[in-house]
Amino acid sequence: MLVRIICIIIITSFNIGVQSLYSQNIELNHYHRSSLYSVLLKHPEQQFSKEIVTTFLKIPIPDKYNNHNLKITIMNAPILKKMTKEEIEGSYKDAIWNMLNRNKIGGRIIEKWFNRDKHTGAFNMNLVKERGFYDANILDVQQALHSARGLAQIEDAGEELISHSYVLVNDIRYVDATLKRNLQGLGVLLGMMGSAFVPIAGSALALTIGETGVAINDLVVGFKVYVTSYLFRLDWNEDVANDFYSNLWYDNANVEMSRKQLFDNQMGNYKLTYVGCTTVYSGETSLAGVKNESDMFLKVCTRSIDKAISELQKSFDEFKVFTPLVSTSPLCAYIGLKEGVSEDSRFEVLEKTLDSDGRTKYERVGIVKPLKGKIWDNRFMASFDKEEGFDLEYTTFEKISGRDFFPGMLIREIK
Repeated sequence: MLVRIICIIIITSFNIGVQSLYSQNIELNHYHRSSLYSVLLKHPEQQFSKEIVTTFLKIPIPDKYNNHNLKITIMNAPILKKMTKEEIEGSYKDAIWNMLNRNKIGGRIIEKWFNRDKHTGAFNMNLVKERGFYDANILDVQQALHSARGLAQIEDAGEELISHSYVLVNDIRYVDATLKRNLQGLGVLLGMMGSAFVPIAGSALALTIGETGVAINDLVVGFKVYVTSYLFRLDWNEDVANDFYSNLWYDNANVEMSRKQLFDNQMGNYKLTYVGCTTVYSGETSLAGVKNESDMFLKVCTRSIDKAISELQKSFDEFKVFTPLVSTSPLCAYIGLKEGVSEDSRFEVLEKTLDSDGRTKYERVGIVKPLKGKIWDNRFMASFDKEEGFDLEYTTFEKISGRDFFPGMLIREIK
């Protein structure tokens, strides 16, 4: 009997421990993320255009952002007349900007935020509540607008979530690789991979990778790209929000077809603001983990877009992401080389609080830096490359300044 009681106590304690850890993990994910809609500019005339499009559709939105993709993720690239380099850079950005506004992308982003019913045109706050971790008061907008806490949560959602909606337009251009360059690296690659060298008709070099027996064309082996990523932000401010909730909002319990028509007519009025752009070069990409040509395209393009996002975060403070501390012993977070973390990186530690009305506040409580040799290589397919940090599960930090830290506090890179 005593043994049975002891077993019950042990099992109960174990279950409580598991539940506690599970609850902690849920809480660690309770922070506000920016939302990202990623688009590819298609160049039908470009070599490997079809492969780039197919590959782009497989690339996920980084987990530090909410996935706010719309149905349209591929757009034809603007065609410009002959100009100087400086004229093209400015005009190309403007052409993309005009294309997004012409397709009413701002209005479509708002439709997604409020789960607009395709039949009645009605809105709801389900997605806002889910992403913002707000209480049920926010679900009924008409009631919320007439209570201090409800109004505060709606304003907080606008400032914390909706106004941080971004559109990333990616222009991926294939860089021709010469036959000579492929040949120079081929002997080294064959030696490293233990692979067979197989000729293919035409331009015609190929590589059999690993155990798959699949031949990869030499142009794909040397596949490199330039990626220029243009960043835009939804123009959502207090005036826009007030007009929307006062004159256009209705839910399925109070369908107003006049408001439906009004929103339809005004969808093009919701604009995007240009933030900036960056261009990155993929450079040489290891064949480790590449089983076929599709894998090579995916590895090169995914890493290049991740790199572009990282560069945009470093250049534009508003696009920087929060990451929670998952532990304080060791002091660590799920962030790494994919996000551009290096030994020179510095992060502020922020404590998130809510005021009495439920508005989100952030207070800096310290500064940390990554430990040498403890930076996680979380790049796409890094486990195959086996470079330093691939076998880590997180990046470990050390405190530069500040008070005591706790799991769930947020870190954000600073210059």
